[in-house]
Amino acid sequence: MTYAEMLTQIIEESGLSLRVIAKRCSDLNLNITPSYISQLKNGKLPPPTDEVSLTLAKVCSAKNQAYLVFQGYLEKAPPLMREYMLASSTLNKVLLETLYKGQGGGMGAEAEKYLRDMDILAAMELSSKFVSTDSSRAASDLIKDITLACGGVTKADTEGELSTFYVSDNAMHPFIPAHAVAWVMPTRRDLLKDRDVLAFYPDNRKTPILRRYFFVKEKVILVPDNKAYDTYFFDSADEIDYIGKVVSFKVDL
Repeated sequence: MTYAEMLTQIIEESGLSLRVIAKRCSDLNLNITPSYISQLKNGKLPPPTDEVSLTLAKVCSAKNQAYLVFQGYLEKAPPLMREYMLASSTLNKVLLETLYKGQGGGMGAEAEKYLRDMDILAAMELSSKFVSTDSSRAASDLIKDITLACGGVTKADTEGELSTFYVSDNAMHPFIPAHAVAWVMPTRRDLLKDRDVLAFYPDNRKTPILRRYFFVKEKVILVPDNKAYDTYFFDSADEIDYIGKVVSFKVDL
């Protein structure tokens, strides 16, 4: 991801206009114009100073503010230094992949793509947590981190077991009928995909129910397969009293 692409993503995730961003930068004693920010995000200007990058990341409440600063530094670095950092990042990714596969299984396509697309700082941060240790627990945590990050499912933390619950209604009939037992795994909410079946607690009740997840026009909609049951609407996945994603179920005949 280039500096311009990273800045564009940060701005889009913030939901702020360029005018508001420029105003907030001014409040932090950095005077830049909306036009200047636009040229940065469109790649018409080279990455700015570290101060400008850090301030932009701060006012947009970016999750990893140092990443934007580093990406700007990387693109302005001398070719030899840039090649060295890219080679180091590639080595980190190879080590992470080797450690992952060394835990007794292959790596899925999504996990491979996640590692391949990881930027230099993210690869450095992840490898520093796991490559230098021989702890089997740390290696297991690596698999969990990568699996969750790329939208997969992983074992719950409680005794290493899947969460299970009894399906009490026919909201997901005929796919998952009433009286089935569903197995649920925790996944990152921001990586849920359309048509995933979610388990959650509705309306502050303590009996979980199942619905299919859809993200439509910036809204989350949880839809039953059986249209006789309620559909739930949320402004974001964070509002759901969420248990996890259904990965398996069993029907006792």
